[in-house]
Amino acid sequence: MTGRRRPGRDDGRPIARVLGVEIVVHPSWLIIFALVTASLAINQLPADHPAWPAPLLWTVAAAVAILFFASVVVHELAHVLVARRRGIVSRRVTLFIFGGAATLERESDDPTDELLIALAGPAASLFLGGLLLGLARLLDEAGPGPAESVAGIAFWLGAINVLLGFFNLVPGFPMDGGRILRGLLWRLSADFVRATRIATLVGRAVAYVMIGAGFLIALNGDVVGGLWLAFVGWFLNTAAESSYRRVALERLVAGVRVGEVMERDAPTVHPNLTLDVFVDQYLVSGAATAYAVTIEGDLFGTIGLEQVRATPRGDWPAARVTDVMTRLAEAPTATADEPLWDAIERFEEGRLQLLPVTDGRRLLGVVTRETLLRALRAR
Repeated sequence: MTGRRRPGRDDGRPIARVLGVEIVVHPSWLIIFALVTASLAINQLPADHPAWPAPLLWTVAAAVAILFFASVVVHELAHVLVARRRGIVSRRVTLFIFGGAATLERESDDPTDELLIALAGPAASLFLGGLLLGLARLLDEAGPGPAESVAGIAFWLGAINVLLGFFNLVPGFPMDGGRILRGLLWRLSADFVRATRIATLVGRAVAYVMIGAGFLIALNGDVVGGLWLAFVGWFLNTAAESSYRRVALERLVAGVRVGEVMERDAPTVHPNLTLDVFVDQYLVSGAATAYAVTIEGDLFGTIGLEQVRATPRGDWPAARVTDVMTRLAEAPTATADEPLWDAIERFEEGRLQLLPVTDGRRLLGVVTRETLLRALRAR
């Protein structure tokens, strides 16, 4: 699966770098890793190797689960490599509870790019699955022994990769199949937003089918499998609608520059002000919840409720704004001529209250959430 959402602060821990791509594990991935490991150790491996002791079963199960998720990384790297060939930067792959996602810096500008990037992942999974199934057959012909055990593992990995490849071809936007559908509709209609809307509706229909099928499966005895399918359907439905809203919003502000909507009368505060005075005279007044820290128009940082709350109340009379503010080197900023959409993404990434607009160090104005809402209403 691919997506445009840029990683935020809580999106996981980097564990490796492959081909210049950062591989990140989201905390939710531990849940699916544990489920896959348990399924292998309790069901699959004991059926094939009843004489194996429990420690060996769990060790092999964990190793096979890691190999499976390595194949998920291969799937996502295929998206990344094709995206690069088509001029779209992607530097991050995230493993999470529903598999993996390659983060692209931007949407495709051409339906052919969309199709090729989306097809790359399922094609890689099907190719890898075919190789592993072929290896399993060769090892199985070697007869009883260690090769037979490896053959069973290779067969499971091959089958699961083939299943992964075909599952991702289901037209459930924003999965790969849904993006393939959007690419085809986009090519036929030459209307990206309309193609996205139709793909979203199809994706939500697929999601509702999965939810319904999941509950039926659960009622027929496979509670865990059924509820998991329903959970995947719920996620797909939410992701489909969220993806469409994002595309529609980006198109809504297309061509608008930050300088056109920024507040030139920016809320500012001096860095030498003590926190107790800052709270009493600035925050309590309700004029703003975040301020640019300036001296004679030059920006030094930003401060808001978050920094104040992180400072013990007893320290407020002695602590100054400069002691707790987010310094300029660490504070996100914007320029007046950059697209408004970039500022919106920066708010999303950093959970910002205020985005200073600067020319070098000179403060030109600020963008706040209220600024963005007014700009959207005006469109």
